[in-house]
Formats: sequence, C-alpha cells, structure tokens
Amino acid sequence: MPVSTPDDRHVPLQDGIDALADAVARLGLSLVIERDFDRLVRFLESQGSFANPSFDPRRSRLGPEDFWLAALDAEGAIVASSAEKVIETEDFMEEVATGRIWYEGGFARVFGVERVPTLAVSVRLAGRLSHSGSTFVVPSHRRSGLAMFLPWLSRALSFRNAGCLANTGFVRQSLADTPVPQRSYGYAHVEKCLDGWFPPQGGSEVLHLCWITAEEFRAKLATLPEHPRHPVPLPVRPRPRLVPVAV
Repeated sequence: MPVSTPDDRHVPLQDGIDALADAVARLGLSLVIERDFDRLVRFLESQGSFANPSFDPRRSRLGPEDFWLAALDAEGAIVASSAEKVIETEDFMEEVATGRIWYEGGFARVFGVERVPTLAVSVRLAGRLSHSGSTFVVPSHRRSGLAMFLPWLSRALSFRNAGCLANTGFVRQSLADTPVPQRSYGYAHVEKCLDGWFPPQGGSEVLHLCWITAEEFRAKLATLPEHPRHPVPLPVRPRPRLVPVAV
C-alpha cells in the first residue's frame, strides 16, 4: 500500500484531536466516545434514518476497538454521530465483494449471494484498517461544521488508539460528484468500486471507496486552519529557545 502525502507538513495526531474537540466545544456541545451501538441505532432511527449495517450490532460483529462519537447538547440530547470500525484484512476489496464489511457472514448469510462483482481500485488496502460511517447531524445543527469535525475526529482516534494503517468509507454517486468526500470528510482518494447489482438494495448501486493513509491524514491535518468552510486552528506549540553555547 503506497503512501503519498498531499502536504509536506505533518501534524501530531494529538494536536489534531485537541483542535477538533475544541471546535466542537465552541459550538456549545460536548463529546462522548460511545461503545453502545444499540444506542446509535436508536438515535438514527429516531431521526428517520438508519444505521449502516457495519455499525448495527444486529447485522455485524463489533469489537472492543469499535466506537462511535456522540455530540451532545446542553440537555444531553445527541445532535450528531460518527462511527468507526477496526478490521484486519488481506484485501479490503474482498470484504466489499463478499459483503463482510457490512454483514457478519457476508452477503451469503443474509442474501444467499456469495459475492458481487467489484471494480479494481488503484491500491490494495490491507492490514489493520479503520472503516467510517453512520455520520449524521440533526437538522437544527447542520451547516455548523459537525459533519466535518466528527469524521475527522473519529478517524484521528482510530489512527491514534488502534494503530490503523488507513481509513476507509463509502459514498454513493450523488456525493462522489461533489467536494464533500474530500473537503468535508477529509479523504485523499475517491474511487468507484462497485457499479452493478447490490444485494442490500435489491437492485443496482454505484459506490465509491474513499480512503486515506495514516501518513496522508497527518499531512491533511496541517490544512485544517485553511479549510474553506470550517477552518480549525491548530494548537500553537512554543518554539524551542536557543541557548548560547560557549566555543
């Protein structure tokens, strides 16, 4: 899996985590790292949405390193979410073709289909990876930056806490044609990976794989202060003081 860096500056993950958490706090909200995925399902269903099967404990196996972020208002109500799952794989696209990224036992157990055709992507994503999804913001808090802050923050936590090599996610064609995957979600790469029969839809679907390596993400953090819609200041580290040395 090649590593490319969109920026020659690299920001420590902790600096990015602190900056993004502060951005959420400036909105008057608090953050909770949740491991109760049933609560995520209930929140999304209460909003007329649904949980991505990858993060629904009724459909997918979730482990101790999997989590989701909840942004809470002053009354303790959830106003936004974003989830992360850690997987180990020899080829991420094999998880897509068999449906294992979404369902325990894959498509075969749920739909009786062993695999579906996928499209080749530019790299083989392998090893310890994180997978993002179920990002949702309630209507009254949209356009505040939460749809950006939470995915960046959850991804930073998966890199820091789980030592993942890369992060992945999916978007449909309607989003792939917009700046959202790269500008809002912060991905470095967006590639069409599926165009055809998709068992969960019971019909055709077009999916794009979004991905970014840990190194690329650290470089991406350096661009937070220049974000075109929701700039996030980074912590200012004191410069080392030069001490004269006798010759």
